[in-house]
Amino acid sequence: MITADLDAELLASLRAMAAAGELPDEAVLAPGGTWRPATATSPGNYATSLPFEIARLAGQPAADVAAAIAARLEATAWIKSAVPSGEGYLTIAVTPEALAEVARRVVAAGPACVRSEILRGTSAVVRPWADLAVAATWQQAWQEQADAMAGRFAEAAGATTIISSDRERGSSTVRAHPPPDSPLPAAVAYFGVSAIRYELARTLPGRADHLDPFAHARHRSGDPFAAVQLAHADAASTLRWADELAVERRDPGLELAAALTTEPERELLGLLSWLPVRVASAARRQRPDELPRYLEDVAGAWATCKQVSPALPFSGAGASDPAVICARLLLADAVRVVLQAGLGLIGIAATDRI
Repeated sequence: MITADLDAELLASLRAMAAAGELPDEAVLAPGGTWRPATATSPGNYATSLPFEIARLAGQPAADVAAAIAARLEATAWIKSAVPSGEGYLTIAVTPEALAEVARRVVAAGPACVRSEILRGTSAVVRPWADLAVAATWQQAWQEQADAMAGRFAEAAGATTIISSDRERGSSTVRAHPPPDSPLPAAVAYFGVSAIRYELARTLPGRADHLDPFAHARHRSGDPFAAVQLAHADAASTLRWADELAVERRDPGLELAAALTTEPERELLGLLSWLPVRVASAARRQRPDELPRYLEDVAGAWATCKQVSPALPFSGAGASDPAVICARLLLADAVRVVLQAGLGLIGIAATDRI
């Protein structure tokens, strides 16, 4: 993905600067996980504060370090621009071709699209998914869900993992029955375990005792889990309809970037490019709720993209250029893969039909 490519280019530039005597060896830092969306810029822009830390180790002004790195990175073919900003931030814009390539790379990677090496060198415990229906309280259910997610997020981000058994952790999975006053059995029976698991997954730390999943039953249109599952099913059904209509689904090749040019398409591509970073950040910050909220952003972006730039010619709408149709179908497939992989890290199987 783009952020991993940026890591490699930035590290190569730092090593070249050290070899040229522009930086001490100890200032050559691995940039993994430092990228953030650039403020108030278009999709395909990535910013990092790494020059501040490099400058501290090198005894140089951060703005000078950022400018020197930017000068080297601008020679990279797929980087459109590299500019210092503020007092030492570095902002990089990638070419439309590099941004569009995200769709192809996600589909090629499949479930591995969540993976990175950002947390390489750290360790984490992968715990089993808990039986939420026998948890005593919402807080206990939230903790067990958060623990199970955290280990899987860290593993996806390159951490060395240790597998924990149910018996070792004393989890709810080995309890036969919940206490009589537990609210979990009724909630699981009414909504299903996947909906409750998702509700717990997106709950902020310290807010589990305020959970009211029945509120979503009263306001179904505001149910974030339904929105994510619907987006996945919709992307999957777009591909099914294409097959049923005998629409050719060839790889757009070099025409990919030229075919994905609308603002919603570019916004969606930019959002998809952040998946591995979001997974690693959620693990590092111990904020598992960040991943489901990211998936909700993807679902919303897909809904907009499909409306503005539909792939299939229903009701006279949609593209007529075969290259555009193929590119949009590839983007639909990328959305399907990302949502499926993200839900998998939460412990939920994505559905292809609703």
